[in-house]
Amino acid sequence: MINTHTLGNRMRKIRELRNLTQEYVAQRLGISQSNYARMENDDISIPDKRLAEISEILKTTPDAIRNFDEAAIFNITQGDTGNCAQPLSVDNFQISSELRKLYEDKIRLLEEKISFLEEKVNYTTRNK
Repeated sequence: MINTHTLGNRMRKIRELRNLTQEYVAQRLGISQSNYARMENDDISIPDKRLAEISEILKTTPDAIRNFDEAAIFNITQGDTGNCAQPLSVDNFQISSELRKLYEDKIRLLEEKISFLEEKVNYTTRNK
């Protein structure tokens, strides 16, 4: 099980919300993708200077990375039955406009990807 409270995992979540790849961040840092992955996996420690560089690339602050808590942003719970098929209820907490925009952008990008893939499936199905 992944510890969602580690610095590396927080960096990963923010990077993913920004729709950036490990390769992109690593290139900007001047290191290999595998070395950057080791940071996100908490295999190596991240000095404050490196965290400042990463936070600049992610367009945030070192403190925002250190304090990022996905659970504090969206409290997701299952219905009373515990059935995974049950819709999830989401209690929206007060979040910064920057973080809200990140989530909205990520949702929009995922919706666009879904539409693209649906079109591709339909095209492929029609042309068989």
